[in-house]
Amino acid sequence: MTRLEVLADYGFAKDPFPARFMETADVLRVRKLLTLAISSKRMVAIVADRGAGKTWAIEHVLKGMSNIALVHTERSFKEKMTIENIEHDIILTLSDEPVKRAANTRKRQLRRILGEAAQRKNVVLLIEEAHRLHGQTLASLKTLLEMEWAGTRPLFTPVLVGQYDPMRKRGVDEVRLRSDSAYMKGLSTAEAREYVNSTVGEHFDTAAIDALSRLPAARNYLDLQEAVITVMGKALAMGQSKVTAIEVLDCHGGGMKEILRSAGMSENDLSRETGIPRSTLALVINDYQGTIKDETYRKTRQAITTVLRKRLGQDAQGAAAATSGA
Repeated sequence: MTRLEVLADYGFAKDPFPARFMETADVLRVRKLLTLAISSKRMVAIVADRGAGKTWAIEHVLKGMSNIALVHTERSFKEKMTIENIEHDIILTLSDEPVKRAANTRKRQLRRILGEAAQRKNVVLLIEEAHRLHGQTLASLKTLLEMEWAGTRPLFTPVLVGQYDPMRKRGVDEVRLRSDSAYMKGLSTAEAREYVNSTVGEHFDTAAIDALSRLPAARNYLDLQEAVITVMGKALAMGQSKVTAIEVLDCHGGGMKEILRSAGMSENDLSRETGIPRSTLALVINDYQGTIKDETYRKTRQAITTVLRKRLGQDAQGAAAATSGA
């Protein structure tokens, strides 16, 4: 099932994830760093894996600053972005003037427009996907920062956003010495728990949310969302109204075999407690769903889940911790 199909089947009118913003420890760090960088007119790079929420955090922080003029580069192919492209974006964003074609004339135009804007507000140049920028473009940014107007220099703050540090490229050593890089750490266990609870928590029991928050995927917004949708789809397939820790461990903790080991049970134990033949249990435990009837698969799995939930305890936290640490 697709993401939207799963959410629709659970009664959501719209995707609950994009609208949920959290003041995480990363957001607080980004706010402190950007505040200092902007007041100091110092270039800064915010680095994190895709899905870690770096753009989200930066945009949220910048929206909360009233005294800034934001220049956002719009070009998709950052590998081909030149300093001339950046100059065009600055001029067009900060003024209503057409961009001068001649390089020398455009430089004078840029200096004047930047200087006048900097007297009114803090100018911030935001470049996303900055890890794809050519080294020469980064080096040219340093030259742009040396531009002076009415005795003031630099006139703006470049904020680079990337999946890895753009300052580690060859040929930009001097740029790196004049800038700072900050690495976002991702969601903590408590933050991941809060995120799941505040978005889809009504469809999860407490133990399932705890188990999800311990997964390695829970450090990243996009990976956590994918993990959540997967277990919700699994619960739907089993006809359950709520996701339990069993589904989380089944999908993300090594499968049903790992859950059995965590519970200290064998297929023979399951057969005795459920009254289901071991051959049928084996097909379900090994997820050979296509080899038996859907109804048989569903009922067998529900019987296994009932026994495991009883064995592991109502919250299943011990099993979640053991499997996550494996």
